[in-house]
Amino acid sequence: MADGSAIRLLAAYVVVVAVVLGAVALLGLAVDGNSGSPDGAGIDGQSPPQFQPERVNVDADPETGTLTVENGSARLLADTRHGNEFERTDLEPVEEAVFRAGHRLSYPDTTDEKPYNETLAGHEGLLVVQPTQEFTATERAVLENYTDAGGHVVILGEPTQTRVSGGLIASSTVVSFGANNLTSQYGFRMGAETLFNVDDAANDNNFKSIYAAPSGDGPLTEGVDTVTFDTGSYASVRDDSDAEVVYTAVDGTQTLQTRRTGQYPTVVRTENVVFVADASVLERTEVYDADNEAFVGNLLSFLAAGDAPERVPGPEPDDEETASDSTPTGGSTPTTPGNTTTPTAG
Repeated sequence: MADGSAIRLLAAYVVVVAVVLGAVALLGLAVDGNSGSPDGAGIDGQSPPQFQPERVNVDADPETGTLTVENGSARLLADTRHGNEFERTDLEPVEEAVFRAGHRLSYPDTTDEKPYNETLAGHEGLLVVQPTQEFTATERAVLENYTDAGGHVVILGEPTQTRVSGGLIASSTVVSFGANNLTSQYGFRMGAETLFNVDDAANDNNFKSIYAAPSGDGPLTEGVDTVTFDTGSYASVRDDSDAEVVYTAVDGTQTLQTRRTGQYPTVVRTENVVFVADASVLERTEVYDADNEAFVGNLLSFLAAGDAPERVPGPEPDDEETASDSTPTGGSTPTTPGNTTTPTAG
C-alpha cells in the first residue's frame, strides 16, 4: 500500500515539472517571436536621443576635394616676426598648392634687420597665421601703406586659450591673439570667446568644431557651402567699419564661456585685407574637412591676386612716435561684438 502511494506522488511530481517546463518553453517562443523595441529604446527616461545607436556614431564630414589656387607667378610672404604659433609642417598643404599654381611662398629670416617696408616690397601678399605678439606702430603704418598700394593681407588667428603641458609637473600657458592692434585699424578684431554648437547637424562631430556658411556671393565663397572651424571665434566688427562679413556661424552657435547665442561673423574682409577667426583651417588635419579646401584655395588665390608694389613707403615720423601700440588712431578698440555680432539671449 505504501509503495502505491509513493509511486502516485512521484508521478504527480513528474507531471508538475513537465507542465512548468512546457510553459517556460512556450513563453520563450512567444518572447522571441515578438519584434519589440531594442534594449532601452522603449524605456521612458533611460534612453535619451543622444545615446540612441544611430546618434552615437555620427558620421564625420568626408575629407575629399583638391586644394586649388589660381595660376600665376606671385611672390607671397608668411609672417614670422610675431611669435606666430604654427610649424612649417602645418602649412605644407598650402605650400604645395601654391607651388603647383606657379607661385612662391617664402619665410623671411627673423634675424634679418632689413626695414619692414623693404621686406614687403615686391610681394603680392602677406600671410599672417596666429601671431601672439603685437605689431609695432611702425609695422602697422607700413602695412597700411602696403595695402593702400594694392598688396593683399590674410590674417588667421584664434581666441585666447589656456594650454596645459604634460610631464611630471604640469603647467599651463595662456596663448592670446596678438594682432588686434593691427586688425583694429581695418575695423575689426578677434572676438573674446570661442564658439560652440551642440547640434549634431551644425558641427563636425565635435561641439567646438562649428560650421559656418557664406553670407553672400564673391570670390572668397566660390565653391563653398560649408566650412568647419575647429577652434573658431568670431570677428568683432566696429560699427563705422566698411568691412564686409563673408562667412557667419550657423544658427544655434553660442559663446563658450557666457553661453550667448547670436549671428557671429567668422570671416570678414575689406578691399585688401581678409580676417579669419580660426587658424586651424590651414592645417593638414582640417584643410580637407567639409568645403575647407575650396575656402583655403580662395584665400590663397586672393593673396596671389594682390599688386606687388615695388616700393612700400616707410612710416611717417608721427607714426613712429605713436604713444600707444595697443590702440590705433581712428577709434577705440571694442571688446564686445558690435551691431553685426550682438548676440541675443538664447
